[in-house]
Amino acid sequence: MITLEQIKKGERKIKIKGVFVGTYGSGKTYAASTFPKAYFAFTSNGEENTIINNKELHKNVVGWDFFVPESKDDTKRVFEELDKKCIEAKELAKKGEIETFVLDNLTYLAENRWIYLNRYEPITSRDGALDTRGMYGALGRWLYEFVYTKILTIPCSVIVNVHEDMESDEQMAKKIDKSSPIVPAILGGFRDKIGGMVDFVLYLTKLEKGGKYEYWARTNLGNGRQAKSRFNLPATLQNFNYQTLMESIEQSLK
Repeated sequence: MITLEQIKKGERKIKIKGVFVGTYGSGKTYAASTFPKAYFAFTSNGEENTIINNKELHKNVVGWDFFVPESKDDTKRVFEELDKKCIEAKELAKKGEIETFVLDNLTYLAENRWIYLNRYEPITSRDGALDTRGMYGALGRWLYEFVYTKILTIPCSVIVNVHEDMESDEQMAKKIDKSSPIVPAILGGFRDKIGGMVDFVLYLTKLEKGGKYEYWARTNLGNGRQAKSRFNLPATLQNFNYQTLMESIEQSLK
């Protein structure tokens, strides 16, 4: 049994499950790279350059692999390899060889799964036309199962990076709370569900201060974003990275 006292005394590490949302260059990959013993599953090429070109990150990252299809037909191979890697990651986490698993980026993964569904598992209506609504339903169910059973069950901290997007007027009209038009850029309706599956959804921003750049994270609802946190964090965290996040969490436990 894990007790609260063990957590407070630092005898048990807090395994963080969270989502980083932000525009291009907002610091999602950089922030995830500050987490200890981080392994990256990249769904687009070039993201590794953030790690390579910032020497202070080298001590944190243990490695990465790419899950990028070369064609519509190649999506099948990619998803088979990603499933195997998730199983392997669970074993590596149990051995302590990785302490953080990073899926970078769910936006591209959802798009590639849509391509896969159209190529290998199309749903058609009685007249033979593509059932787009049914296809979006299949995509949402797959994303839920993949994130919930294959990613979040890895016994270490898990970070899922996602681009941000502006919700369409049509979708905003259906929402009860219309104060948060900026949402995770995930194809289909899964973007409205992922927030309930994790400890936090942080919206990252890159700001220039005195000629230097600094990363900030919004941790709670506001500024048009539906950020959330199960930890008692301030509304925003300045100079955001693993260290400042953990310091804030530890402070809230005192």
